[in-house]
Amino acid sequence: MKTKDRKSQIIFIGFVITIFLFICVLVNQWIEIREVGKVDKQVQTSFVSTENVNTSGEIQEKNTPLDTSSNQTEESILTTYKGYPVIAKLEIPKIDLETYVISEYSNQALGVSVTKFYGGNPNEVGNFCIAGHNYVTKNMFHDLKKLSIGDTFTLIDTDNHEGIYQIYLVETVEPNETQCLSQKTDGRIEVTLITCTTDSSKRIIVKAVKI
Repeated sequence: MKTKDRKSQIIFIGFVITIFLFICVLVNQWIEIREVGKVDKQVQTSFVSTENVNTSGEIQEKNTPLDTSSNQTEESILTTYKGYPVIAKLEIPKIDLETYVISEYSNQALGVSVTKFYGGNPNEVGNFCIAGHNYVTKNMFHDLKKLSIGDTFTLIDTDNHEGIYQIYLVETVEPNETQCLSQKTDGRIEVTLITCTTDSSKRIIVKAVKI
């Protein structure tokens, strides 16, 4: 009888532990969904409200080209760009793009250059998400749609660490589809580039992994 009682206790304890672990998993998923949901609201309120399209369907130019007259040297990148702190420099040879990534996202910063939108730090484990307008300027994401799977680009952080990334996904999604922002990379170092389609109705997503 005592043996049966002990087995029942063990089964009960195992059941309780299983339920507890299941609840922990659900809570973690809820927290992530909540955080991504907050970012989703930013996505929908920022890009759509600030893109300017002229009558011919082309994006109107909003900025001057990238300023290369600063004290930038071959050994390091700028720490600020037009008064905004810089977290990295992005170079995409295929579309002749060199642009500074502003470290803090805001509608004002988006009007100046591309910005960090979500995630950790550049060239570190995780998904470093960069957002930029579809403006026809040398430092914006107008030509992002020309990239293809297999293309490569470079991300240089403020510690002068250079990461080379290869594109593995290019897609167009609805504004409320925020799976691209997930930080679950299985230990990989990834970058996600985000911009709008010309009519601002959808998002162009480019995902790449460090090679």
